Amino acid sequence: MPQCRVNFYRACRFTLVALLLSNLTAQAQAEYSAVSKTESLQFNGITDLSEQQVGRIVFKQISEQLELPVNVELIPAKRAEREVNLGDAAGEIMRIYAYGVDNSNVIRVPTPYYSLKTTAFALRDNLHAQHLVNNINQANIGLVHGGKHTSHYVHSAKSVIQVSSTEQMMKLVRYKRVDLALTSYLDGLQFLKHNSIHCIVPLKYDVASHNLYIYLNHQHADLVPLFDDKIKQLKRTGQLAKMISDAEAQVLAMQ
Repeated sequence: MPQCRVNFYRACRFTLVALLLSNLTAQAQAEYSAVSKTESLQFNGITDLSEQQVGRIVFKQISEQLELPVNVELIPAKRAEREVNLGDAAGEIMRIYAYGVDNSNVIRVPTPYYSLKTTAFALRDNLHAQHLVNNINQANIGLVHGGKHTSHYVHSAKSVIQVSSTEQMMKLVRYKRVDLALTSYLDGLQFLKHNSIHCIVPLKYDVASHNLYIYLNHQHADLVPLFDDKIKQLKRTGQLAKMISDAEAQVLAMQ
């Protein structure tokens, strides 16, 4: 067989193989893309906190605009943190800045989309309570275990009792086991309102204010710019403020 014909057949064979491989690769990419669009990513939030309920509503709306299917589960704070660090969840919907400092396996979406105010709650007739807000080292305080925005008070207060829910924390105040309960303003207000408790009130002047961010496990780092650009866009148009206002009203109306 002439050499030119051999070369021609070889060239045809290589071309056919290349086309087959190309088709298989394109098919695999299409299948992967289809799976990624239909499978929901698991995100965690913290249970029994009103801000997290607001965050779940707003986060899901942001994800819908990105056409990103997500499932959000509100669970205890320590478990939520552990699952994201291990990669068992794609991320957390709402944490303060320090969360990213404490956890090296996560990436912070740079632009915050919500904020919380750490507020002290006390018995209405506790005339010494307002003084204690500015002198935490003299106060006996109650905290919900696992909350990052109140965690550093564990070492600065006179004494601390940590519990698993806002309800348990407010009981500590009611029965005078602690002077102050520290939680977010919205969370404390919602609990008092829904339980018709009038003997406990939020004190003047917030203890602290914190921006809240979306966090992602490193294996989902490609989602960071998508979330960041969308949050910036929603802020520019004023749509984010409307989404937050509606979500807060919805959470405060929950029974």
